[in-house]
Amino acid sequence: MTITKIKRIGSTNRYHVYVDDKWAGIFLDEILVRENIKTNATFDEHDFQKIKKENDEKVAFDMAATYLEKYIVSEKGVKDYLKKKGFDGKVIANAVAKLHDYGFIDDEKFAKSYMESLSKSKGRRAIEMKLKQKGVRQEIIDNLLENVDEDEEIENATRLAEKFVKNRQKDTNLKQKCLAHLVYKGYDYSVAVKVANSVCKGENNDWN
Repeated sequence: MTITKIKRIGSTNRYHVYVDDKWAGIFLDEILVRENIKTNATFDEHDFQKIKKENDEKVAFDMAATYLEKYIVSEKGVKDYLKKKGFDGKVIANAVAKLHDYGFIDDEKFAKSYMESLSKSKGRRAIEMKLKQKGVRQEIIDNLLENVDEDEEIENATRLAEKFVKNRQKDTNLKQKCLAHLVYKGYDYSVAVKVANSVCKGENNDWN
């Protein structure tokens, strides 16, 4: 096996490495230096794969840690990111375990932060669905939703409803449209009815 090309990735400490003119992966500079990996160097395939295995685990952790410095994501988000980068399942699992050990991944903190960012524009059902899509465990979701302040939820729903009806024609269908809008935003039907009745009071008969 012959190293045919090495190309640095931006200003990072990572490099694309090509073996026999085929992409072999992303390598850290410390691995390149330590193992004397350079253009035209030759390696036994078994030895190279052994080096690559150690390198991949280091790179996966390094890339995931960098990713988490920029974005707040769940464990699933980290796994999806590393999968897109071409790492295999075992490497990803090792990197995620290490990230947990360092406290870089915490789905409870992620879920709480994510819920707070959505709470002013989404109801409980929508938030639950979004968190599930992010791979957050149901137990964590349930604990968070149990602590949602009902008065605050009504206040947020009212704000959305008032914005919805503000520039709309005041007709007999307005309350129905407002209700549908709140349900679409993920609010429970009981909350949506209460808010729609309040905001559209007098437009038509109240619902129970």
